Amino acid sequence: MTQLSRHEERQAAVQILFAAAKQMPDEAELDQVYDLVVGDAEYDAFLPQLVNGVLARQKDLDADIAKHLALGWKIDRIARVNLVILRIAVYELQLAEPAPYKVVVDEAVELAKEFASQQDAQFVNGVLKNYAPVGA
Repeated sequence: MTQLSRHEERQAAVQILFAAAKQMPDEAELDQVYDLVVGDAEYDAFLPQLVNGVLARQKDLDADIAKHLALGWKIDRIARVNLVILRIAVYELQLAEPAPYKVVVDEAVELAKEFASQQDAQFVNGVLKNYAPVGA
């Protein structure tokens, strides 16, 4: 069995949360999605922390993201995959011991390139730049 890297855990979180974006899955459904996404690979507590944390705080994360959108943008205009990536990034930045801001942004941009497009990556980067802590 292979151990997932942090980046691969973030990729898995995007896929799991994307699958759960339309309707909150019950525990059995969530287990099935985990099985489909990670198979028999091993992962740290980081993956369920991201998934469970984002699911539990989704409304708060969306409200926080909405505050950092460009004028005229609303949360419901954001493509679902980009919104999932932004939720993960903002959640990571709000952890008690967050990863460095630049690491979180770089990871989010890479995820957007992998799951969407270069244009989406630029959008994610722009939103997260608006979210930047002072001095970052």
